[in-house]
Amino acid sequence: MHSILTKLKAIRLPFWVMFMNTFSMAVGFYMMIPLLASHLLNDLMLTVTLVGLISAIRSFSQQGLSVLCGTLADKIGYKRTILIGLCIRTFGFGLFGFVDSTPGLIAACFFSGLGGSLFNPASYAYYAALSTANNRITIYAIREMLSNMGFVIGPVLGALLMHFHFTYVSLAAALIFAFAFFFSLFFLPAIQSEPSRAAYTGIWSQMKTVLSNRPFRRFMVFTMVSWSLVTQLYIAVPFRMTQMATDANIGLIYSCGAVVMVLLQVPLSKFGHAKLKPYSVMSLGTVLLAAGLFTIGLTSAMPGVYLGVITFMIGQVFLQPMMNTMVSDYAGNEPIASYFGFNSFALSIGAIIGNVGGGYLYDLGDSLGWQALPWSCFLVFGLLNMAWMLKEQGNRRRSIRSPS
Repeated sequence: MHSILTKLKAIRLPFWVMFMNTFSMAVGFYMMIPLLASHLLNDLMLTVTLVGLISAIRSFSQQGLSVLCGTLADKIGYKRTILIGLCIRTFGFGLFGFVDSTPGLIAACFFSGLGGSLFNPASYAYYAALSTANNRITIYAIREMLSNMGFVIGPVLGALLMHFHFTYVSLAAALIFAFAFFFSLFFLPAIQSEPSRAAYTGIWSQMKTVLSNRPFRRFMVFTMVSWSLVTQLYIAVPFRMTQMATDANIGLIYSCGAVVMVLLQVPLSKFGHAKLKPYSVMSLGTVLLAAGLFTIGLTSAMPGVYLGVITFMIGQVFLQPMMNTMVSDYAGNEPIASYFGFNSFALSIGAIIGNVGGGYLYDLGDSLGWQALPWSCFLVFGLLNMAWMLKEQGNRRRSIRSPS
């Protein structure tokens, strides 16, 4: 106990503020977004196509604009960018509760996503700027653990408020982001990237500097492919439940996986960082993602589905903290938020590939009568990316590469 208290006291105030922000924003996000599609379909009676379009606008505005917003954060400071993003998302989430027209919903989605595109790269960069090479993996692991705790709590709170009206869900989520805004305003110190020469270069020049880093460009391809597997979970489980003709509680399945992530996030992340090289950790995470999907697809009983989801979640435990740590390492002395912005953009491309390609494979497998097709493709996809990452690791002479 004394050792734990000593470690907690060693964590500086800015980290505690960021940890509180991460947890509260995760609760606000997950109490809103998982229920949004249900509100649009059942309450507003929109078509599935229109709901997909609206969701795509939110996703693009959050991740597609992250390149520009990450570079902006390096220019004007991380705290200021976080505050602007929180303010915009507060407005966007609150707007959902008061609009029922397509233009109004599109506006709410755009502002909600724009807020995330501003504070996400700046938030990751803030963590990186405060941490060191020795504790960075632990810091990112704690961040992911808190985010997963929000994933466990948020949907439960949202479902309770949904019994009254979706407006209450919208306002509650907006209030949580408003709390994060004022908490950051008063307690989060202002810092900016080092070295300060980023302030003397243009935004486009800064973006070109990031793109000139060839090892980082290859790294973004790896993360893009791995993320195309990450996005499958929220399609794979409902699709498999439909195939199995079961009325199992999908929320319970996700919550079970989220609890496993909360419990194992920090110890497994530290184990991987201590025992394996960075690309080996990401390779292991990618293979577990693919193996989890393969298990979900080929099982014929609910215990197998739970096993597949847990395997998938453990893959995320290894993948995400190491991915964020490596983005920081690739940035080196360059502006950090710009690197996170570009990597977030690569993840958005991976999400598009995963959603569109995965949906096509599910339909193709059904039309051909070969239900194992998508799950086998996911496994092969993961193994190929693992082999490519391990090859890159063999060519990587230093853990941090300067732009070439």
